[in-house]
Amino acid sequence: MPDVLESLTKLWRRQQYEFLTASRIICKTPGFLVYAKLTGTAASTSTGKLYDGESANEQQLCDLTGLVMGSDHFNPSLPVPFLRGLYAALGTTAGGLTVVFIAVRE
Repeated sequence: MPDVLESLTKLWRRQQYEFLTASRIICKTPGFLVYAKLTGTAASTSTGKLYDGESANEQQLCDLTGLVMGSDHFNPSLPVPFLRGLYAALGTTAGGLTVVFIAVRE
């Protein structure tokens, strides 16, 4: 059991944080999505989506919708694996998207 705990500790230390204000590729290697938070603006309802790949044409991992001046969280009980990279698509009224992920070393 101590070996498993040590492995998990090493993995969690490799978490990376990204704050986005526009759609873009977050990671080009496989990894795990740990957390995401979309922040809305005063203009209208905001949207954000995360995809397993390098474009919005790939498999969708999560869909976030923040109401006016609100936010939405994606907090899975276990990290969600992505195999082809991680891409974020933000709507035009999204204030920002915070993503926590672990990239697998190749």
